[in-house]
Amino acid sequence: MDKYYKPGEQINGYSITEMLAEGRYGIVYLAESHESKKYIIKQLKKNMLRETKEKLFYEEVLLKKLDSPCFPKFMGKFNLPNAKGYILEYMEGQVFEDLLMEDGHQFTKKEIYEIAFKMLDIIAILQKNNIVHRDIRPPNVILTDSNELILIDFGLARYIDNKKYVKKMDYWYLGDFLIHLYYTSYYFDETEEERPWYEELDLTEKEKVFLQRLLEIKESYVELDEIRSDLKELEESFL
Repeated sequence: MDKYYKPGEQINGYSITEMLAEGRYGIVYLAESHESKKYIIKQLKKNMLRETKEKLFYEEVLLKKLDSPCFPKFMGKFNLPNAKGYILEYMEGQVFEDLLMEDGHQFTKKEIYEIAFKMLDIIAILQKNNIVHRDIRPPNVILTDSNELILIDFGLARYIDNKKYVKKMDYWYLGDFLIHLYYTSYYFDETEEERPWYEELDLTEKEKVFLQRLLEIKESYVELDEIRSDLKELEESFL
């Protein structure tokens, strides 16, 4: 039976503020240190420890390797009689999932291009460290008050081996992520039949091809420079 920590209780000297989320694999808390600095605590569920062992290993190893404000710092692990897990730096901002689902923010094409360029910068840092994230989705990307992006949740991230784990996995996720942003300005008419995204969305032919290449519907991109070049061309044609 998993222990659920209440506000005020402590884990490794960190005081629990609130429970943020609960999933199949664990429980996520917001916590504070003695200096009132915020942290994220991920408590792994006991019945899933075997399955989460690999996730924890890569979350620790890869985040320790990455030294950038684009990613949370791995602060440490805890192994208590009634709870196991790890502690991460708290990253201020709002996850895109909330922006899309709760706030109903409609992203302009200018904003989408700006976000895409910033995501390419993040992917470039990952590739420089031989890492593929494999989970670039709205719940795992944070938008800060200064309009910077932060990528979180490295449980599925792996070292690139050019066999099972390849760079273009993150290109696919980037394409899917951008389509979510395009859909914020789409009006759903319940009387119409559902169509493919490239027919429903208000896209130029170049935008369609760009997204289709990211998603490997058309000839897939190989290098980031090619993606960046095509994105720059899209941006210039829009201005």
